Amino acid sequence: MCGINAIIHFTDKVKATERLTQMNNSMSHRGPDAEGIFVNERIALGHRRLSIIDTSAAANQPMHTASHNASIVFNGEIYNYLELREELKHEYAFSTQSDTEVILALYTLRGIEGFNQLAGMFAFVLHDHNTTTTWVYRDRLGIKPIYYATHNEGIVVSSELRSVLASGLFEKKFNTAVLGEYIETQTIQAPNTCIEHIFFLDAGHALRITDSEFEKFRYYDLVKENHSCELTFQEAKQALRTSLTTSVEQHMRSDVRYGAFLSGGIDSSLMVALMAQHSSNPVETFQIAFQEDEFDESAYARIVAEKYGTDHHEIVLSENDFLKQIPNAVSALDFPSGDGPNTFVVSKATREAGLKVAISGLGGDELFAGYPVFKHMHAVANNKLLHFPHFIRKAASIGLSALLTDRAGQKKVELLAMKNTDSSHVFPLIRKVWDARKIARSAHYTPNLHQLNHIFKSAAPFLSKVSMAEMEAYMQHVLLRDSDQMSMAHALEIRVPFLDHRVVELAMQIPDHWKFPHTPKKFLTDTFDDLLPNEIVHRKKMGFTLPWNHWMKNELRTFCTEGLTILVNNHLLQSTILQEWENFLKGNTKLPFTAFWHLVVLGHWIQNNHIEVDL
Repeated sequence: MCGINAIIHFTDKVKATERLTQMNNSMSHRGPDAEGIFVNERIALGHRRLSIIDTSAAANQPMHTASHNASIVFNGEIYNYLELREELKHEYAFSTQSDTEVILALYTLRGIEGFNQLAGMFAFVLHDHNTTTTWVYRDRLGIKPIYYATHNEGIVVSSELRSVLASGLFEKKFNTAVLGEYIETQTIQAPNTCIEHIFFLDAGHALRITDSEFEKFRYYDLVKENHSCELTFQEAKQALRTSLTTSVEQHMRSDVRYGAFLSGGIDSSLMVALMAQHSSNPVETFQIAFQEDEFDESAYARIVAEKYGTDHHEIVLSENDFLKQIPNAVSALDFPSGDGPNTFVVSKATREAGLKVAISGLGGDELFAGYPVFKHMHAVANNKLLHFPHFIRKAASIGLSALLTDRAGQKKVELLAMKNTDSSHVFPLIRKVWDARKIARSAHYTPNLHQLNHIFKSAAPFLSKVSMAEMEAYMQHVLLRDSDQMSMAHALEIRVPFLDHRVVELAMQIPDHWKFPHTPKKFLTDTFDDLLPNEIVHRKKMGFTLPWNHWMKNELRTFCTEGLTILVNNHLLQSTILQEWENFLKGNTKLPFTAFWHLVVLGHWIQNNHIEVDL
């Protein structure tokens, strides 16, 4: 895990070196163990290293082939690097034990087709000195981030948005075109970002840059994979058990101390159970425990820790301890978001305990129908009322609008009024937080349905389609992005075994009636029923729930008001948002805290990073 930077086709070698150094310096938190720069007449490569695999200086980056035909800067982990190394060692003379060199070997022997063999999370820039072609790749599911932007002084690529800005080549201008999307969805989807002229490389995509061409292409499309299940129920269970077990075992490969986040939920508990099977020493587990019983989950985590004999660390925080860290978490955000502080706090404590790697259960809910959105989408798809003519539904929505005034009710009204109620149109509505037209000064957001149409018209089982929509939207652009930036703020690597593409492809084949016959994640818990304690399987889903409603009305009230006021003062939001905020403070339950938090974060992000707003 590291931070990578590159400037391609620069016009001034001295200036490019200076700018690359500035970019590297801005990402020192991502890679405190080593720094490297390589500059020739065509490309400038920069790297900040967090040493995980082969911690020797020989594995530092930028890394080159022995013949210096190719050079690379790489962020992430290749989990099947040992198998690939064994396969390639008779054709390629390895000089390190690193997974980075395996990427170079694959390219040397098989070209970019070799990258299809990679299993892991990755973002890398590889320059071929013979063809003067530069390849920029992002992993299949978007676990690792990579940004790019073009300027007459060169093409800039980086792991962080703020590092692109640190090059000094781009103005810090807020991209008002995406304001509506951020308001409604709590994030901004690739390729757009919240800064003008800077782009986010889509998951499963790559760039090919030559002296005369700049091409973006898609090399992996989960939707096009085979989603038909020809396995029996028992065969499918065994296939999942084998696939996920292999994934966890490979994710445990590390030359430094590693552990696991353990919340006491199904997904993190299963990760710990599988890790314990493949570890000769007690697995180190980490969980935030609170002094206040009403939102403390430590009892569930202890059940799992005791069952598997882990070296369990309870990070006991008072409410006040957690609150003190929230402004720091917001300041650490490279990209504004509606999530993040929870990961910031547990990552900080895990890193301070001396670990560099933590395994997370992220992805289990998305793959096995663990969220309410799966139930809602299934209900809508089977709602006979939506088959009535539009004029009847429209009239009914008008009549119900005055009766159904809460958030859930208003969404039902809006659903009835929709002309098109297919899944591609319904999914954005279910995920929508605000109607941007009601609170923004000038923003309006119409969801880009191209990818959703691509997903919902596929042959996959219906719940798998919802899974792919979730992975494309909320998981990739909120959960994974925040997991990366909040953990790397403390130089901690988070690994997500559920999101090994081989596990994901298998999960997408599972029929709906196995996956969610009556309760969420039933197929997952059936498959691993011998490893998961009953108390964990049958507990009420809680997630990492904290009293945000209470905090935002009390201890965080000033912080939140300031964030919203910044947006109003910059003419991004109408002053009506402050009235809605007052209503929330007075106890109006029409809108939950999640409707405001991402806006609070955006306001502080704009101020903290000195972003210009020009309407």
